Amino acid sequence: MRFLKTTIIAALVFGCAVSVLAETAEEMGTRLMKTNDDQPIFQKVKGDATIKIYGSTGDLRFQKKLVMASYTEFIGTDRQKENYISTFLEPADDAGNSYMMFNYKYEPDIKYVYLKGIRKAKKVTGADKRLSFFGSDFSNGDIGKPDFTECTYRTLADTRMTFKGKDFDCYVIESLPKNDQIVRDTGYGRKVTYLEKKTLLTLKIEYYDENKIKTKELSLLSFITRNNVNGKKVYYTTGLEMKNVKRGTRTELLFSNMHFEEEANFTPNIFTVEYLTRKWW
Repeated sequence: MRFLKTTIIAALVFGCAVSVLAETAEEMGTRLMKTNDDQPIFQKVKGDATIKIYGSTGDLRFQKKLVMASYTEFIGTDRQKENYISTFLEPADDAGNSYMMFNYKYEPDIKYVYLKGIRKAKKVTGADKRLSFFGSDFSNGDIGKPDFTECTYRTLADTRMTFKGKDFDCYVIESLPKNDQIVRDTGYGRKVTYLEKKTLLTLKIEYYDENKIKTKELSLLSFITRNNVNGKKVYYTTGLEMKNVKRGTRTELLFSNMHFEEEANFTPNIFTVEYLTRKWW
């Protein structure tokens, strides 16, 4: 009897300890999204990109081609900064237009758009983030890595998703902007992210407007894996699809002819406003 009582007490104590130590939905969501945000990346990348814009009837309306490069400084530290530049090559109406972004680990992004029609580099600020990225279903704010510090997170129910014909277990995580200014700037009042459980790859993101009505849906189309300059495995996205569920349109963003690390032939000094109007590739 004494042994039984001791066992019961130990079980109760252990149960209480587990209960105390268990993560809340908010803690788990924050941890998973932070891990996703901290995944290894490349120091240098150069390649081509194609933007395919489809109408509501499924017809290909526009196809645009770009050349892009990125260079990341202070990888794996709080000072991490990704420098990104891209220039349109086709069609003729877009050729010469450029885009540049500085993505900081714990600071707001800085973005510039150069439009040859006005011959001026314009800084993307405030509500400019809501504008279409060169006529596509992506907004200016959608391009680049989301700022982890702008939202609070919590896990929802787990689910299974199909990718490339296979089913994968996923975490479902809700993101809510921390203040109204972020909502006004981005146009999003809520996001729901689907992370594959083993790799924490983002398979899908659902975007909701200020009234929490679903407006867009981003899906992963393809990715490749390579080791970065530090020998760490990187999952690099090579295909994305953004659907506008209100209009019924969609845009594919596809990357090809990719070169990484020392194979990416460019110098890090190209990431200046001046190079938005100069040939850097």
